Parts: sequence; structure tokens; C-alpha cells
Amino acid sequence: ENELLQTISRRLGVLIALQMRTQREDFSTTEGVELLSRFGMPNHEIAEILNTSSNTVNVMKNRIRKRK
Repeated sequence: ENELLQTISRRLGVLIALQMRTQREDFSTTEGVELLSRFGMPNHEIAEILNTSSNTVNVMKNRIRKRK
């Protein structure tokens, strides 16, 4: 039950993130990776949403971590 609630919560977060993306035309893939990562999404799901590869998502996450 708890796992189901976490999955639902994560999916709602994704919907919110995607809605935000459609509101801004200049939303970058890096911003998308950063935002969706905060919701705890795995790389393969982020890649699918952003239409890129899991490897690209991994590289972007590493660059984001180094920036901080």
C-alpha cells in the first residue's frame, strides 16, 4: 500500500513537471533532468519523458551534482 502511494505521488509530480515544461518554451533538457530527479525518478523514466537516452540523463545528473 505504501509503495502504491509513493508511485502515485511520483507520477503526480511528473505530471506537474511536464505541465511546467509546457508553460515554458525555453525549458531545457538539463532543467527537466534536474526537476524529475527531485521526484526520485529513475534515469530510464526521465529519459523516456524527455526523449533522450539514459546515458545522457546520467551525464547531466553528474554535471548538475558537480555544479552544486
